[in-house]
Amino acid sequence: MLNEIRCAHFSHQVISFHPGLNVILGDDDAKNSIGKSTMLMVIDFALGGSTFLKDEAGSIREFGHHRYNFAFEFGAERRYFSRATDSDNVVQVCNEAYEMQSELSLDEFNRLLKQLYGMEALEHTFRSAINPFGRIWKKGGLDPSHPFVAVPKEAGAVAVGRLIDLFGRSPDVADERKKLEGFRGLKKVINDSMMANIIPKVTKAQYTENQVSIRRNKSHIEQLRSGFGGALNVYESLFDESLRQRQQRKNELAGQRSEQQNKIKRLEREISGITPRLAANIALVADFFQTVDVQRLKQVEAFHQKIGSIVKKELKDELTDSLTREASLAAEIAEVEFEIQKTLEAKGMPDDVFSRVLELKDSVDKATSENEHFERKAGVEESISLSNERLESIYSGIFLGIERKINQKLRAFNKVVYGPLRSSSELRIKSASSYQFTSSEDTGTGKSFAGLVGFDLAMLSLTILPLVLHDSIIYKNIEVPATRRILRILAALKSKQIFLAFDEASKFGTEAAELLKRFTVVKLAHDDLLYTKDWRTKK
Repeated sequence: MLNEIRCAHFSHQVISFHPGLNVILGDDDAKNSIGKSTMLMVIDFALGGSTFLKDEAGSIREFGHHRYNFAFEFGAERRYFSRATDSDNVVQVCNEAYEMQSELSLDEFNRLLKQLYGMEALEHTFRSAINPFGRIWKKGGLDPSHPFVAVPKEAGAVAVGRLIDLFGRSPDVADERKKLEGFRGLKKVINDSMMANIIPKVTKAQYTENQVSIRRNKSHIEQLRSGFGGALNVYESLFDESLRQRQQRKNELAGQRSEQQNKIKRLEREISGITPRLAANIALVADFFQTVDVQRLKQVEAFHQKIGSIVKKELKDELTDSLTREASLAAEIAEVEFEIQKTLEAKGMPDDVFSRVLELKDSVDKATSENEHFERKAGVEESISLSNERLESIYSGIFLGIERKINQKLRAFNKVVYGPLRSSSELRIKSASSYQFTSSEDTGTGKSFAGLVGFDLAMLSLTILPLVLHDSIIYKNIEVPATRRILRILAALKSKQIFLAFDEASKFGTEAAELLKRFTVVKLAHDDLLYTKDWRTKK
């Protein structure tokens, strides 16, 4: 817990804190600008916050940059730190005399606080976890309808995620959320690959048409195979090893020649002006589509990365090389075709029948490959849908559990503060990105702010949240009798810390005034300010 804060410019140079309720008490005249909210800001500063540096109170303007020393106590161990207003990202680690021993970055300091407060299991940072509960004037957290929002206009999904985290339920959704993110990543790979023409973009209609084509062409192949008898029929010729190797070589050469021809066209176009090109991530594509020619993708990608920096002369040299390579490939293709023709003639096999069978087989292979890509994409989309359904089911169970626990605490709080006849505030989590916190039958301002206090007490009771900070403006909106009862509830808290700015104690009666006095850690007044200098009026 936070044990003390020191500053050379404080009127009370050391302000000590204890477990439970810590009151920064103003005077009975409810004077403003005496330092109550500023003290809460300083506490938040010691807890790793940075809102104090906006200098709404003017202390930096009046004193110049200055330093705050503060200590935490966890069990028998005390930790000492120091932080200056002109080095926001540095926190000094000190000895008990507040002499610097080492330095931490602000992020490192907040990670240390997360550890010391026993909050390591949270997905959120220490600051993200406690920030909504620092309800201070000019800082935020004062909207009764959004009790767990860290910053104005924060997305509902972030706020709900924080609530789930504080209740220790993040692991329940982590595995499914990771699966969903993985499926979405695969879908993006597919879409990017289609956009870059690395894999075919197949519609449902084309998929159905391919199914018909595959069945038809397989039937034609079978008919041709059955129509030729003898020692070596067409089907056997097709799978004769030497003939297959030559045909495969021809296809490879034809593919290389086509690539060279495309490269020649690109070079001719690029010589007159370099243009950008979309390319999918090759590593992801290769991992997802094992049949993709990775070497070809790398060559194409390397080419498109290179043309952005080479000069036109180099482009022209490359064009000359490509033209030479294309001519060489054409000659080699002609040679392989001649060898195939000779082999077929030696076997007494009609060339046109052999070519027809290969043509049909290529068509079947192409349609099959296209449909495999379509099925893989459809499978990923189905996996996303099912994962979303599972995640929604997990969330529903979590939401019901959180709602039940919080609303039970709110009803108990409301019964003490307002009696059994008035409805309590209620939390309803509609989805992973939407929630509602309201008192549906009692929408008065005081009731709303009381609900905010009740929510914080529920969170302190039900979660690992270690502390809350409440400014006096919250209680100025709550009826006097209700505030008396709330103060008794706050005073009963022992294990965690509440930092409360409050004034006009006498208005709430002798018992409340005595209670506030008992828990006061610093008493401020119009003639006893937080700081040694008074800048409320210009001289």
